Amino acid sequence: MAFAVKAPVVRNCVFFSIALTVVFLPAAEAQAQRANPQQAKMSALPKLASPATQSSEPADQTCLRYADGSVVPAPPDLDSHNGVLELTMKLETATDRRGRVRFCYVTDTGLESPTLRVHPGDRLIIHFHNDLPPTTSDDEMAELKIALAAKKPALGPTAACNGAMGINVSNLHFHGTNVAPLCGQDETIHTLVQPGQSFDYHVRIPANEPPGLYWYHPHPHGISEEQVQGGATGALIVEGLEDAEPAAAGLPERTFVIRDQSAPSSEITDKRIPPDLSINYVPATVTSPNYMPAIIQTNPAQQELWRVANTSAETILNLQYVVKGIPQPVQVIAIDGYPIAYGGRGQSSETQTSVLLGPGARAEFVVKTPNVAEPAQLFSQYWNAGPRGDYDPARPIADVVSQDGVENGTTPGVSATRHLPSSVKPQSIAPFTSLAGLTPSAQRHLYFSEVAPNLADPNSPTTYYLTLEGQTPAIFRMDQKPNIVTHAGTVEDWVVENRAPQDHIFHVHQLHFQVLEVDGKPVNDPALRDIVDIPFWIGSGPYPSVKVRMDFRDPNIVGDFVYHCHILDHEDHGMMGEIRVLPPQSKEPHLIR
Repeated sequence: MAFAVKAPVVRNCVFFSIALTVVFLPAAEAQAQRANPQQAKMSALPKLASPATQSSEPADQTCLRYADGSVVPAPPDLDSHNGVLELTMKLETATDRRGRVRFCYVTDTGLESPTLRVHPGDRLIIHFHNDLPPTTSDDEMAELKIALAAKKPALGPTAACNGAMGINVSNLHFHGTNVAPLCGQDETIHTLVQPGQSFDYHVRIPANEPPGLYWYHPHPHGISEEQVQGGATGALIVEGLEDAEPAAAGLPERTFVIRDQSAPSSEITDKRIPPDLSINYVPATVTSPNYMPAIIQTNPAQQELWRVANTSAETILNLQYVVKGIPQPVQVIAIDGYPIAYGGRGQSSETQTSVLLGPGARAEFVVKTPNVAEPAQLFSQYWNAGPRGDYDPARPIADVVSQDGVENGTTPGVSATRHLPSSVKPQSIAPFTSLAGLTPSAQRHLYFSEVAPNLADPNSPTTYYLTLEGQTPAIFRMDQKPNIVTHAGTVEDWVVENRAPQDHIFHVHQLHFQVLEVDGKPVNDPALRDIVDIPFWIGSGPYPSVKVRMDFRDPNIVGDFVYHCHILDHEDHGMMGEIRVLPPQSKEPHLIR
């Protein structure tokens, strides 16, 4: 069954930003756009595609990156079998000729950042090795951005469960999943794997995990940004999306992992120069004078499911799919790994022409590919993140070029396209539905704030806070007590304000939430999320805010975990809080209200 395309509806809703301005940013126009960020134009003609090619960079021997203008390759897939996906994976690093530090996950079979494909109820076993070099000086330790408690490195197979902090420690976070916050599963506060150390993750994918796109990445507090922005990210797909949305059954599917990386400090002459982008490690950047766009190669005039993960550390994407200069409606069937059909709003998809993805967010949507010779692009529109925010200009992510024979792998150098299963399994009651209709057990008020740098010292760092109303603003400490204590089996309403002159991205581990209000006004957001952008405060008037219903009903999430801004530089500087979820019948009083 083909998707029926509805006319886009403009509403006061954070689900997507609707914008019809079509923009394209060749390198020669980058400076002009800084003066007028909405002025740009589309490229005229599609380019003939060529297979993805490795660049001539020596660092590619460790962390592979592709040459400009390459066809976007599919990430390698690793599928579970008989309920188990087991792999060995190490974290590696290399510095390229430009001085940019790369990070990457590489399996023992040589696959880089594979897409991990599992089913609800599966076991995911990762034999993880931190292959980063050891810390060599106190000066390196001084670069850490958060307050630490003194701790000596431990030894033994469980040493990482209470690891000592250091400049090259790491761990794994399974972003968006409701995997248990336990060491060896998805605990990120104290689990720290030392350089040269190995640690086994035995992750149970919950039987009620919604099907969709998740991702994995390092989460060592104080140094997350460097490792993520260096490229250490990968997709995690929980299979079964066609069961939630039968119209997607049998469609070709493509997974796009978008990453960012800043230029080395020696090249940054203007803070308004944005980070470079890549799509599946093919450059999607406009800072190079000889820039050639990445190529998404497709069969013509067919429906496809595109799974897009914004795994960048700081870049806000405002995506459009543009054909012949016209933004095309796309049928969104899942946000942040959660099918729209499970949102309890009585709809299975949402038609939009713009898809707003803050750092960490994901979207899965159906597109119709262009006809042969039609110019088309996956494109990110300009986003105003505020006077102190990062610069997110309008820029192409990739040209979309249709060519007969691509899907079946007959084009040299291009692998056959994967399809969703054509058969659909009957669905029982969807997990975590009807969230909006429940009665919250608590109402909480949180706010983002920051203290500006010392104007007399341009190198003084900004101090970032995420504070529960009634508590004193403080940067996050790994040895602190939980800011919030609640119980499994409940839902809560949180109002989250932004009192800062730049956007902040609210994210919580282990669960999803539903947006009920934006700036105090009700919205009908059909999605359940783990990421939401809160726009910057203009300096007067009410603070921008969202009201979200937090879903603590799952008993699997009992434990301690965090919520934070997902602009990782802000999180690394302490814009984070900790929550403790107690068992449903626990009588332990709230430690902090």
